[in-house]
Amino acid sequence: MTQPTQIDQDIPLSPLPADYRPDWSRERSVILRQGMPDRVPFMEVGLDITHKTRVLGRPLTSLADELEVAKRIGQPFVVVSLGLHNTHAVLSAMDTTDVPATTEDEKVRGWAHGTRHWAHGTVGAIRNEAEFESFAWPDPDKLDMSVLDEADRLLPAHFKVIVAVGKVFNLAWWLMGFDMYSYALVDQPALIERLYARIADFQSRVVERALEHKSVGLIWHADDMAYKTGPMVSPALLRKYIFPVYTRLNRECHQRGIPCVFHSDGQVDLLIEDIISAGFDAFNPIEPLAMDIVALKQRVAGRLTLIGNVDLAYTLTRGTPAEVDAEVRDLMRTVAPGGGYALASANSVPEYVPWRNFVAMHAAWLKYGKYPISV
Repeated sequence: MTQPTQIDQDIPLSPLPADYRPDWSRERSVILRQGMPDRVPFMEVGLDITHKTRVLGRPLTSLADELEVAKRIGQPFVVVSLGLHNTHAVLSAMDTTDVPATTEDEKVRGWAHGTRHWAHGTVGAIRNEAEFESFAWPDPDKLDMSVLDEADRLLPAHFKVIVAVGKVFNLAWWLMGFDMYSYALVDQPALIERLYARIADFQSRVVERALEHKSVGLIWHADDMAYKTGPMVSPALLRKYIFPVYTRLNRECHQRGIPCVFHSDGQVDLLIEDIISAGFDAFNPIEPLAMDIVALKQRVAGRLTLIGNVDLAYTLTRGTPAEVDAEVRDLMRTVAPGGGYALASANSVPEYVPWRNFVAMHAAWLKYGKYPISV
């Protein structure tokens, strides 16, 4: 991999075309598969703060700053993550690792910095009924949603908030540790039932409260269910505990005219019909090493919009800007025609993605993403 230099940090983001106006109606129409708009949307919901700082030219300190970054990128939305997974009770039950930058190069890049929260692999905070009872369960009605109140006042009418919730399946094993969770599926089924019910009630209330805000345009449920080779647990278990929760939440969102997106890493071919049946309008991120997005588009055309697929494992992290450009061009040529596709990474754009590669992905979107596709 070519080592980054200070010059890389000075590469400017490509300016938006004079005839381009960020407008949520474009994203909404693509997610709901209502024909082809003027341009393929760029829907990168996981852009790290280090890159946002480069876009803005200074540290972000407010929702107004987030909005300004979105405008400069050409994304008519800001992303707000809300839910049980963000509460002190859950974060304090997980491993916390401070990963400081160790070299001047990393400091310039913004690589390997800050605090990471890791789920325990072996044991977590809840191992039995007694620990379930004593856990400091927060009150969803006391969850601070003032950021959505501010968004209601601040956002222009053609901008919306994407609220990231999800984390029903993930939260159970985060709280138990995956090993303990796996044993409990057999040894303590009543505890599993109670745990999922408690998580679902909290996350459901979060969605209910979020939907009360006029600025909310999309509910984004991130709940990783798969390895690169297939589901982490039996699909039957997910169908019993998880998908009914999302079916209920999606129904409520649709009654208010709000679309829903599901995010899971890994190989989810066995779960695609469940994702569709649960009422999701779009799926993200379609990891290239795990799924064939062209085959998936053929399978779900007219039933599910696809978002993502720019490879994080190699292209965005270790590839060159030319390779990023070529991958985006190929996606526009093979997946974008006919609509039902939005460009994004195959996971997120963390701080260790070279700035020049994010710039290259954004520039390629502007270059190749205009309908009718002609690359």
